[in-house]
Amino acid sequence: MADAIPHAVLSERVQEIINGRRLVAAVFLTFEFDPGFFEQQILPVLLDVPVSHARGIRLVQLEEALRKCSGRLAVYYDANRLVWAEGDSAHLDVQRVPVRHRTGVFHPKNLLLLLEDCDKEGQPTRSLVVGALSANLTRSGWWENVEVAHFEEISSGDATRLKEDLQELLSRLKQSTAEGTETHPALEEIRGFLRDTGQRVKRVSRGNFQPHFYAGFESFPDFLERCGGGLLHGAHLEIISPYFDEAEVCAPLEELIRRFEPKEVRILLPRSPAGEVACGEAIYRAVRKLPNAKWGRLPAALLKLGAAERANDRFVHAKLYRFFKQKPKSELCFVGSVNLTRAAHQKGGNWETGLLVEVECPSTPEFWLSLEDTKPLRFQHQDETEAAASGGTPLMVRYYWDRNVAEVFWDAKDVSPVLTLTARQGELGQLGSLKSGRWVTLDAVWAERLKETLKETSFLTVHGYGDRDGLLLVQEEGMSHKPSFLFQLTVTEILRYWAMLTPAQRMAFLEAKAPEVALGGEGSELVARFKTTLAEETFFDRFAGYFHSFNCLERDVREQLGAGREKEADYRLFGRKYDSLGTLLDRVKNDTTLTDDVNLYVIYLCARQLCTEIRRSFPDYWRSRRDDVKAMELQLADSLAVRTRLAAKNPEMPAFVDWFDQWFLRRASPVEVGT
Repeated sequence: MADAIPHAVLSERVQEIINGRRLVAAVFLTFEFDPGFFEQQILPVLLDVPVSHARGIRLVQLEEALRKCSGRLAVYYDANRLVWAEGDSAHLDVQRVPVRHRTGVFHPKNLLLLLEDCDKEGQPTRSLVVGALSANLTRSGWWENVEVAHFEEISSGDATRLKEDLQELLSRLKQSTAEGTETHPALEEIRGFLRDTGQRVKRVSRGNFQPHFYAGFESFPDFLERCGGGLLHGAHLEIISPYFDEAEVCAPLEELIRRFEPKEVRILLPRSPAGEVACGEAIYRAVRKLPNAKWGRLPAALLKLGAAERANDRFVHAKLYRFFKQKPKSELCFVGSVNLTRAAHQKGGNWETGLLVEVECPSTPEFWLSLEDTKPLRFQHQDETEAAASGGTPLMVRYYWDRNVAEVFWDAKDVSPVLTLTARQGELGQLGSLKSGRWVTLDAVWAERLKETLKETSFLTVHGYGDRDGLLLVQEEGMSHKPSFLFQLTVTEILRYWAMLTPAQRMAFLEAKAPEVALGGEGSELVARFKTTLAEETFFDRFAGYFHSFNCLERDVREQLGAGREKEADYRLFGRKYDSLGTLLDRVKNDTTLTDDVNLYVIYLCARQLCTEIRRSFPDYWRSRRDDVKAMELQLADSLAVRTRLAAKNPEMPAFVDWFDQWFLRRASPVEVGT
């Protein structure tokens, strides 16, 4: 029976779907969110890049790969369900947006991937992958539990039944975030794609049932009735749900039976990792009394964590409603976040989502669940949402790396009490009473403390509100200006890195230059320790190396701006990453390895020439980055001190330097060779 149930490894399935296409933008919806696991283990699957085994190096490589997303990656999560696993934190340029759903919990588990490929003529084409899952963005969701997922793909210009429901989902998602939240670039990129698709009117086209998206704005039974109608009536019904109400009767199940009159119903009997039945005894007995309703179990082979005979069973976290008929053959499945609870099924309860899809039936469909005849001895009710009200905080904190500005927002009806904020390094300070519903800018001292804290962790603990301390994830903006994780390269090393042509060369270089702390932790034992050695005089120590490196940087920036990837150009030119021009100019004046003023001055002139050429070729882009350009001009002004020292070396130097500046900064024109 286990072989009859479609199954795959979630990360491998996602990688299959992407199939080498470029990720333009991505939006994730999740109940529980582990940002460290998401960055370290899920992002490599999405970005499809080779990464180091060492955690620190992997972060640096992912940081570079993320620049190529013209939109952005965004995660919308329930504000009360952060997971801080093993002290890991968030470090990368992913927009992390908390959502507070007032009538229940924010429970969706979706991924929306906007992908780009080229057609036979080399023209870019885009597709949107819509995924409905039961898995949260956590280690247990992607690696350990038994979960369920379904993916649909919409090509540019397609007509689809999913359009309007997805548009409504994204619109309400934006409205549900705190007022004054920064722009939603990933969400808007996907909304823009959907505007160019068509909406199918009929639920069945050419004999095929069209996929329908449940956006959570009507009751779950109403959605099934509206979309499935007669196709669901009189079918066999199979339900997999790990969570039930703590009640005397299973009202959601009774409503489904009343509406759709299934021939037979089988419901997975949920069990905890300890083997206890994970619902109350009253519910267990009530289900057994319903006509044609029976408890069932999944095949043992599907549940094992490993091949060993004594391997533990995996927790079944899947949520699936399977309607099938045997004559004529048909099967419709609802895949998503909906448990068999009142809060999940009713309008105005939890925010739930999912996909209702038709499944091909090569053979007559049968129940996946075998009957569970053994009477349970132990019952222990469990609730996925029971801790949701105690683990979070109404406080939000936002920091702008490009402006060194910190803000806070109090998302509760009443004025806040005095709050104390702490991080791993200790106490950051106290916040006085905050009014509800508006962002408040903190003073420069607070901003500086937060800046130093964020270099190590983006998690803060809030004390002073409620019975328990609250956990929050700082929202970070202007991430191009956040210093790279653990990396500080010398000027010569940055120039050498610019000139490297392949990802393999760059990975080997970073592993060789990484500090020991970056090579620690998970996967560190798989990284070879070696250091690159250079002859005393190398290509990269002298002028030809400088010219070549700056030419490589200019070529990359031109390519990015020509393709409309301004975000990537921002990182390379104005950012504060290990390989940014802004970082190199910060290092030049303090780099003790560059003792020769001639070397220093040539590097400054190369940088000025690069800026001049980019300004000339892309004037609109240059004007739109006024603050960044002003900061870079201040950095380039440091060249005046070097020029003054050079001019003072002998009486002929001032005239020579004037001549040298004039001809160096003028870009040579190509000469046509006569025949």
